Amino acid sequence: MFRFFRKIRQRLIVTGSIRSYLLYALGEVTLIVIGVLIAMQVNGMNNFRLNRLNEQRIIVRLSTELDASMQRITLFHRMLTRKQESLEAISPYFHGKPVKDSEAFVNEVIQASRFGWEQPTLERTTFNEILSSGQLSLILDTELRLAITRFYHTVAQRETRSDMRMSEFPRIAYQLIPRETEPRLKEGLDSKQIDAIAQALLKSPIRDQLIAEKNRARFMLSIWQEMQSEASELQIKFNERLRRPNRTLPLPGSDTDSESPEDTDLPDSNRFLF
Repeated sequence: MFRFFRKIRQRLIVTGSIRSYLLYALGEVTLIVIGVLIAMQVNGMNNFRLNRLNEQRIIVRLSTELDASMQRITLFHRMLTRKQESLEAISPYFHGKPVKDSEAFVNEVIQASRFGWEQPTLERTTFNEILSSGQLSLILDTELRLAITRFYHTVAQRETRSDMRMSEFPRIAYQLIPRETEPRLKEGLDSKQIDAIAQALLKSPIRDQLIAEKNRARFMLSIWQEMQSEASELQIKFNERLRRPNRTLPLPGSDTDSESPEDTDLPDSNRFLF
C-alpha cells in the first residue's frame, strides 16, 4: 500500500504537475485523518463496553453484599425486639414489684443490656472500595448511583446517632452479672448467689438508666426497620438494572448519564446488553 502511494507521488513529482501533486497530498492527509478517527472510535467503543462490563460486576457485588446485609438486618431486628421486650419485662421490678424468680430476672437483664456498646453495622466493603477508587462513576444510571450513595450515607448517620444514645445500663449490668456466654448467666451458681446478684441489680444505679436504654432500644428498632425497607427498595433497583436486556445505554462521549428513548434506534453494535 505504501509502495503504491510512493510510486504515485514520485510520478507526480517527475511530471511537475503542482496541482495534481497538491490534490494527491490532500487525499493522503484525508485518508490518514479518517484512519485515525476510525481507530479512536473503535477504541472508544471498546473502552465503553469494558466500562459497562465493570459496571455490571460492581452492581452484582453491591447486590450480593446488600443481600447479606438484609439477612443481618432481619437477625438484628429480632434481637432488638427481644431486647425491647426484656426491658419492658424488668421495668416493674425496679419500681417495687417483688422478684420471684431471680435467675429469670437476671437473664432478662442480660438480654436487656445487649447492643449496649456494640452497635450492629451493615457490611459496606464493596461500597467503600468503589467510592475510594472512583469506580462509582461507572454506574451510568444517575438515579441508581444517587440511591446507592444516599442509602449508605443514611446508614452511617443512623449508626452515629445510635452510638450517641448509649447509656450506662449495659456497663452496670456487665459489672454485676457473671456470664457463661454473652446472653446467659454463668452456670453453676447456687440460688443464694443468684438472689444476691438480683438484689445488687435492684439496688444499683441501673434503675436510673432504664428509661434511657428503653429510648435507645426503641430508636434502634425503628432505624433498623427503616433500613430494612430501604435496603429492599435498593435491591429492587439493582435487580431492575441487571434485568434490562432491551434497554440501551448512552454512547461514549454523550452528554446524558441515563437511558433515553432515542437510544433505542441505535444499531446493535452500539448497544450494551445486560
